[in-house]
Amino acid sequence: GIILVHGIGEQRRFQHLDSQMRGLIRALHSLQRIGIVQQVSVDISPSGAAAFAADQDTWNSGPGPSVSVTVDHTLNGAPERARLLVHEVWWADVNEPYSLAKQFRFWLWGLAIWALPERPQAHGLGTASRVAPPVVPQRSWLWDRLRLWMVGLYFMLLGYSIGTASFLASRLFNWQTPNVLRTMANYISAVKLYNQQRRYGPGLFWKREEFLDSIDEPPRVSIRRRMIRTIADVASNRYHRWYVLAHSQGTVVAFNGLMETAYSWPGYLDEARWETLKQRPMAGTTAPGTPIPSPPFMPRRPGWAQPDEIVYCSRIFSRFRGFLTYGSPLEKFAGLWPALVPISRERTFPDDLPWVNVYDSLDPVSGKLDAFRAQPRACCPRPTDYGYAADWGLLIAHLHYLTHRSAPRRSGMPDDLATRTIRWMLTNDPLPFASSARGWALGTWYRPGDAQERIRVILAWSWWIGSAAVLAVLGAIALPVVVSAARSAGSAIWSAIITAVTGGIGS
Repeated sequence: GIILVHGIGEQRRFQHLDSQMRGLIRALHSLQRIGIVQQVSVDISPSGAAAFAADQDTWNSGPGPSVSVTVDHTLNGAPERARLLVHEVWWADVNEPYSLAKQFRFWLWGLAIWALPERPQAHGLGTASRVAPPVVPQRSWLWDRLRLWMVGLYFMLLGYSIGTASFLASRLFNWQTPNVLRTMANYISAVKLYNQQRRYGPGLFWKREEFLDSIDEPPRVSIRRRMIRTIADVASNRYHRWYVLAHSQGTVVAFNGLMETAYSWPGYLDEARWETLKQRPMAGTTAPGTPIPSPPFMPRRPGWAQPDEIVYCSRIFSRFRGFLTYGSPLEKFAGLWPALVPISRERTFPDDLPWVNVYDSLDPVSGKLDAFRAQPRACCPRPTDYGYAADWGLLIAHLHYLTHRSAPRRSGMPDDLATRTIRWMLTNDPLPFASSARGWALGTWYRPGDAQERIRVILAWSWWIGSAAVLAVLGAIALPVVVSAARSAGSAIWSAIITAVTGGIGS
C-alpha cells in the first residue's frame, strides 16, 4: 500500500497521484530496461458512478486503491511479484476560494508573520498531556525572525513589481500574462490555512464557511480528517506492508496523522469506518483503569463512540514500514508553530521504522529535521536526512523531487529519488538510501554539511539576492508609471466631479 499526500497548490483530484506515480513508473521502466524488473502493469480503478456525458473516466476515491501497479522483479535475487496499491490524500478543496478579501488577509498575514508570537503548545484540550512539542536545537530567535522578515520583503517586491508589470502588460498591450498575485495567494495561503481558527468564504465581510462536519473547528481538522481516514482504509485493507510518501505541506498533514492520539481518532472517522476497525479488531475499549480524558476535544467526540473507546494504534500501524518526506517544512513548523506538529507520547511504532527525509538547499521550503530526534523511537520514528539535487532553480527544485532522472553512463543503474523509493518499497529494505553514491548532476545525492551542500547553499543565496535585485529594479521602473497613472486618474475623476457640480449649478 502507498499513501500519497500532496502539498500546497490548487491540485484537482488525482492530479498529485498522477504526477508522482509517473516518476515512479518511469523508474520501474528504467529498471526493466536493465533486466531487474521483468514486467510492469498499471490498472486504474474505475468508479461505480460517473457524470452523465462525462468528458473522461471517473477514478475510484473510496476505501480501495485508485491505482494498482503489478511488478514482476528480481530485486531480492529471486523472481517475485508485487502489487503497489496507491491511495491519495487530497485536501486542496479545504483551501478558501479565491477573492479580493482572501488576497487582503493573505498579505496582512504574510507581511506580519515575522512578528507573530510563537505557539509553543496547545493548552486546554483533554488530550494535551498525551503529546509534546518538538524542540528545535541551537535556535537563534533573532536570525529566524530576520529571515522571515526578508522573505516577506522579497514577496512584497515580487508582488509589487511583477504584479504591476503583469497588470500594465494586460491593459496596455492585451498580453495574457500569468496572474502572479492570485497564484501566490492561492498557493502559499495553504500554510496560512493551517494556522487559522476559521475557514472563510469569498466576499468583503468574510463569511465563515467551515465544512458541515467541522463547524466552529479550525480548517486543519478537515485536512487531518482526510489523512486519518485514508490511514484507516489502508490499515483495514490488510496490505502486506504500506508506506506514506508526503510532499511539502503534505508532510505536516501526514505527520499529524501518524502522531494523532488514540483517543482522538474517533472524531476523525465516520461510523462505518469505526465499525470496520472494531471488527478487525483495530479499535475497542481501553484497558481497565486507564484514565479517560476530559473535554474539550478537537475534533469533537462523535456520539456513536463510547467514552472508553479508542483505536489500537500499534495494530493500525503494525504493517506500516516507512515514511518518506520530501520538500518538507516540518522543521520550520517546529520553530514557528510547534503546537501544530505535536509528537505523540504513546508507544506505537517499532524502533527500527525508517523515516527518510529528502531536502535540497535550493528548495526554500525543505530542510533537515533536527527537531524530531529526541523523542523515543516507539513514539515517533527518527528522521534520516538526505541531500538531493532536485533541480538548479531556486523554487523549481521544490517540484522535481520524484522526477525520474536517467542513469549515469558509468553505472547504468538509475539512482534518483524515484528509483530509490521504488527499490525500497519492493524490497522492504531502506538500504538504497544508505548508498554512498554521490555526484554533482541533477538526481544525485549529497551528505548534510559536505562540499556539494555548501555550494548549493551559496547558489541558493545567489538566487535570492540576484532575483531580489532584479525585482527591485523592475519595481523602480514601474513606480513612476504607477504614480503617473494614479495622478492622471485622480485628475480625471476630480475634473469630472467639478464639471458635474458646476454644470448642475449653471443649469
